[in-house]
Amino acid sequence: MKPVSDQLPPAIRNMISDSNIVRKYLCEGCASPVVVRRTIIPFGPKKGTAAEITYGCRCEDLRIAEDVLRNKERLEKEKLLQLFDQNSLINNDLKESRFETYVPANQEQEAAQAVAERFVHTFALNSPQNLLFTGTYGLGKSHLAAAILKEVLALGHSGIFTSVPKLLSKLKATYNKSSEHSEDELLTALEKTDCLVLDDIGAEHGSEHSGSWSTSKVFEIVDSRIGKHTIFTTNLNAAELQKKMGQRNFSRMMHQTEVVTVKGSDYRLKQFIN
Repeated sequence: MKPVSDQLPPAIRNMISDSNIVRKYLCEGCASPVVVRRTIIPFGPKKGTAAEITYGCRCEDLRIAEDVLRNKERLEKEKLLQLFDQNSLINNDLKESRFETYVPANQEQEAAQAVAERFVHTFALNSPQNLLFTGTYGLGKSHLAAAILKEVLALGHSGIFTSVPKLLSKLKATYNKSSEHSEDELLTALEKTDCLVLDDIGAEHGSEHSGSWSTSKVFEIVDSRIGKHTIFTTNLNAAELQKKMGQRNFSRMMHQTEVVTVKGSDYRLKQFIN
């Protein structure tokens, strides 16, 4: 029986003949062995003309595969983010928070805004950074965190802003049989988003002791964010927050976290008095 190559038309045999090999090399892009053949084009508008044809390079195939994978990941991320209705997890007065609308009343607040703006300017997925805004009520901690997230979203990244007490209520609601989503779906969304803001952390514990359900869930969320950008705000000082959250939670939250202490008077109370 004749080899398959002998049964091909002469023009095709000529195209794949080893005698037409011009050179061989290893592609730097895909690391595949490449063969360049000089052949006569057997058909089409350039029929009869000589051309060098490259065989074996997989760069284009790999590029298409990467595009498909990126698109798949984007769609999965969008689906996860849809689980969080931002309008239900962020207070109305924070929805329009921007750096331009933050009015620092002292040097500490100016410094806090500078740190927040630097966070945005240096934001890179391969260089995660965490911030903890701490201070008493009404100093604009949540305002700065929300402003950061708006800028990060404008850069094309994904992000979620959530009040921790509201988040835990949302997680508890998934235990209801009629819930649209599962707890795992919500936790996965929190884990995978590029930038997560956990607002008012510590307030969720109330009088509970470490080891409670809320403490366990907060640890699970914080632990899943290792290596990703996370921003925390709290009205508690370090000792109070550690007592509320427990040593393990507090230690994990402080891993590679820059603490920004915001000082001043409650601007909302000041506006009310004035």
